[in-house]
Amino acid sequence: MFEKTRNWIRDGVDKAYPCAAAAVGCGATVYLREFAGVRQRKPSALPLTEDTLFDLASMTKALSTAMIALKLFEKGALSPDDKLRRHLDIDGNYADVTVSHLLTHTAGFAPHMPLWRLCEKDECLRVILDSEPLNPVGEAVHYSCLGYIVLGKLLECVTGKKLDILAREYVFDPLGMKTACYVPHRNQPYMPVAATEFRRDLDRRMCGDVHDENAYHMDGVAGNAGVFATLDDVIAFVTMCALRGRTKDEEVYLSEKIFASAIQNRTPDGAESRGYGFQLKGKQPSPLGDAFSFGSYGHTGFTGTSFYIDAKSGLWGILLTNSVYDGRDNRAAYYPHRRQFYQILEEEFQTMRQKGEI
Repeated sequence: MFEKTRNWIRDGVDKAYPCAAAAVGCGATVYLREFAGVRQRKPSALPLTEDTLFDLASMTKALSTAMIALKLFEKGALSPDDKLRRHLDIDGNYADVTVSHLLTHTAGFAPHMPLWRLCEKDECLRVILDSEPLNPVGEAVHYSCLGYIVLGKLLECVTGKKLDILAREYVFDPLGMKTACYVPHRNQPYMPVAATEFRRDLDRRMCGDVHDENAYHMDGVAGNAGVFATLDDVIAFVTMCALRGRTKDEEVYLSEKIFASAIQNRTPDGAESRGYGFQLKGKQPSPLGDAFSFGSYGHTGFTGTSFYIDAKSGLWGILLTNSVYDGRDNRAAYYPHRRQFYQILEEEFQTMRQKGEI
């Protein structure tokens, strides 16, 4: 079953990535779990195992930060319409930014700035809020790690708890994500980790420390990046998303209303289609290419990770890799490979369904 998809994953080893852990399913049913390649090449090759943690990079935005916000919406502790000035002691360009703006990348923040070079870790929020906006609030979509760093800090202010504690309480434990964590060398010190890029400024390869420089500067816990997880952890999360708020055991994790609000296209005419934490397939180009139906939802991660769920069928795919292993500018093969992964699994699914095999 899904042999073409399985072969495509294996074919990507040493072309698009050193290793990949991938899965295909529909709703609560898992059809394929595949592991290929080595998690680290040097000084000696280390095999990829089923319990290997991957740096999920920006998948953190959907899997952790946005989910915490949605859970707080459900509790009534936070509203999408809450402005930053309500929870943070600020005035100025971003005071009227709402939680909804942060979730949908419409707050006007720049995509990125090198906070690790500009300030001490405790000054990151101030430096971001003192920056000049790219446009007035709500007028355009600019995918922004900075906006999600702000969102993470806001969640901490609202709850009085650190983001990694919130993730464990609101996401990982309820969904049975047994090994998902921030800062694995502290929280999962005996788990194998897929190595990522060699950082020249640190003179070492990142393995167990978050790849994102700003998140690393913030001690590995940030709203934009920092979560590490195994394939099975991500399967548990994606299954809930495919079941629109319910777990594989049919327990309610998020209400139908709250989850529907998360996958509503709130920027249909923007540069990207965005929901609350999710990237959606709209009329703009997407990593899915022609695969999956209009309104499908998921997220990517800079290290070479992604998941997407078909909005009509509930079909889903997960592709976890360490494609940045040979450098962030050496991933030309990965992007088309990822696009074809979703294309092939969709085609195989439709063929099997037409034959009555699934």
